[in-house]
Amino acid sequence: MKVKFLHVADFHLDSKFLPLGESQKVRTRRKELAETFKKFIQFANLLKEQEGLDFILIAGDLFEHDCYSPHTLKTLLFYGLENLKPLPVFIAAGNHDPLVSDSPYVTYDWPSNVHIFPDSFQRVEFRPDVHIYGISVTPQNLGNNVLQELKISNPEVINIVVFHGAEKSSEKELFGDCLPFSGEDMAAHPCDYFALGHYHNFRKVPLEGDNIRGYYSGSPEPLNFKELGEHYILKVEVDKNSGVKVEPISFQRRIYKQVEVDCSGISSLEDVKVLIRECKDESAVVNLVLRGEIDPDIRIDLEELAEFIREENIFFSVRIKNATHSEYTPEMVNSSPLAKSFLDVVEKNKDKYPPQLLSVVVKLGLDGIFVREVRNWDEI
Repeated sequence: MKVKFLHVADFHLDSKFLPLGESQKVRTRRKELAETFKKFIQFANLLKEQEGLDFILIAGDLFEHDCYSPHTLKTLLFYGLENLKPLPVFIAAGNHDPLVSDSPYVTYDWPSNVHIFPDSFQRVEFRPDVHIYGISVTPQNLGNNVLQELKISNPEVINIVVFHGAEKSSEKELFGDCLPFSGEDMAAHPCDYFALGHYHNFRKVPLEGDNIRGYYSGSPEPLNFKELGEHYILKVEVDKNSGVKVEPISFQRRIYKQVEVDCSGISSLEDVKVLIRECKDESAVVNLVLRGEIDPDIRIDLEELAEFIREENIFFSVRIKNATHSEYTPEMVNSSPLAKSFLDVVEKNKDKYPPQLLSVVVKLGLDGIFVREVRNWDEI
């Protein structure tokens, strides 16, 4: 008793890619996202022919409800899903493509091999020994813990659950309350696999502990600067006797990564440019973090650095974070009676406040005394 399927989520077709800013780069990323979807369809057809793929699960946010184009729906999405016939495709709508009255899920005719789950859990008997339970997000059920409403009819068969929801744990609570649930809610059901969407990085569920019940597939393409590293679709095989095998497969077109540059010892902004040039990666979307202790008289102009990176095409796109700190030497502090008095006051009160807070106070105070401005306030 086993079944093989693909688990995908969070394509966000026609995404606005707002963090990129430049319209040409937004268009490029939208085209790349479409190409990744085409590769997914090609891969599914290949598996169908070579390995006997049983079905596909799409766990929400297939497109963006507020900015989708009919062209994308008809020439990319419907055309691709139609080409998968007779392979069944099961879709659970998410919070960005919710099941509402004017949704394309309602207003368009979808290919006959596509099943869209309603606003409460529905059981589909794919085979007598394989049951699929799914639910779509709506404005009415968005904040509900729908797993508390789930009822599994037959624990003896393979039971798979697909939906778009936010796991709540003691470690992380992300992206609000879209169909929120906990590890305890999952454990209450005799299910063999939970196919989830909503979080854009691949990870197990529950997040805590070793009793893995399913996965977030993550988005096949990174969509913003926080979504670093590799992104996947999942090939899943569930065997009632031997358990679950999950193989992450990546088709992503562009890497999002973090680059840290140590600016310690620089003598000018030109030195920073030299260090950045050494990290050149024209195809990458980069979180660029500047670190290190620098001379208080050196001012880091982020706008000038951003323009430099654009002109020299160092990265495809960049977001710069200035996490440098001014280096106030003992000689500088001793040269200022005000700075010495200030640090004396901090020293006398060090037992009253947490060290982290005192560190911030010292930074703000010395910046105010020596450079007469508060630098990197957003980093505090």
